[in-house]
Amino acid sequence: MNKKRRSLAVAFLAFAAVLPAQTRDEEKNSTPTPQRIVAIAPNTAEMICAIGACDRIVGVSKFCVHPPELSTRVRIGGLYDPDLEGIIALRPDLLATRGHHDALERLAEQLKISIYYDTTDTLDGIVKSVRELGELLGATREADAAARAFSARIDKLRKELEDKRKIRVLLTVSRNPQRLANILTAGRGTFLSEMIELAGGVNVFGDLDMRYPEVSVESIITRQPECIIELMPEVDVAAADTTLREQWKQYPMIPAVKNNSLYFVSTENALIPSLRYADFIERIAELLHTSGKSK
Repeated sequence: MNKKRRSLAVAFLAFAAVLPAQTRDEEKNSTPTPQRIVAIAPNTAEMICAIGACDRIVGVSKFCVHPPELSTRVRIGGLYDPDLEGIIALRPDLLATRGHHDALERLAEQLKISIYYDTTDTLDGIVKSVRELGELLGATREADAAARAFSARIDKLRKELEDKRKIRVLLTVSRNPQRLANILTAGRGTFLSEMIELAGGVNVFGDLDMRYPEVSVESIITRQPECIIELMPEVDVAAADTTLREQWKQYPMIPAVKNNSLYFVSTENALIPSLRYADFIERIAELLHTSGKSK
C-alpha cells in the first residue's frame, strides 16, 4: 500500500524538481503540426484535450485519469518507466512529457521525434503550457480561451479570499500511510505551495528552497500548523480515516491536531497541475475556512 501510495507522487514530483528551463519545440515553425501524440505527463494530456486536440493523442501515461475518452488509449508506462517499445509502435510525431528522461530523449533523437516539456510547476506555468501547446498544435484560439478562463477563476478566488485570515497549513504530498514517516511536503516556488497561499493559507514549509523536501514530525511540531491537509489520491481515505487520525493524535501539541483540523484528500487530480486545478484550489479554500473533519 505504501509503495502504491508513493508511486504517483514520487514520480511526478521528482520530475517536477528537474524541469528544464525551456521547452524543446523550437522547430515547430518548420515542421508539420503534430498529429500523433504520446502524452507521458497526465496533466499535459488533460491540457491537450482542453484545447480540442484529444483525438491526436495515441498513447498516455499509466497515471492518466482524465478526460474519460483517454481511457481507451494505449498505456505507455510513466515518467520513470516509459515503455520505449510501446512508444515506438505508436509512431508518434510528438512526445509530451515533464522533466528529463535520458532514455526517452535518446529515443526521440534517434527517431527524430519532437519533445514538448511542460512547465507546470507553478500556476503561471499552467497558463504558459496551455498557450505553448496551442501554438504547437495549431489551436491558439482554443488555448487562449482556456488560459483566460483559468486565469479569471484564479483572480476571482484571490480577490474573494484576500481579506480572510491566513491559516498556517501543513500540506503532505506523500508519506507512509501506515505511520508518520517519509513525509514529503511542498517548498517554495511550487504549484502546491501557491495553491495553499491562494486558498487562504500559509505554507508552514514555504520558506524552504527545496521544492519537495522530506520533513520530520519534530520539524512539523516546531512549525505549529493550524491545519493539516494530506493529499492521498491513491488511498481509500474513508477506510483509512480512523487510522490516519490516530497517527496524528500522538501529537496534541500541534494546533491542527488539538483542533481536529485534519483533512485527508483523495481527489484524483490533487497532484496533477492542469486547468482543472482551479476546481481543486476552490475545494482547499473551503476546507481551510470550515471546521475540521475528514474529507
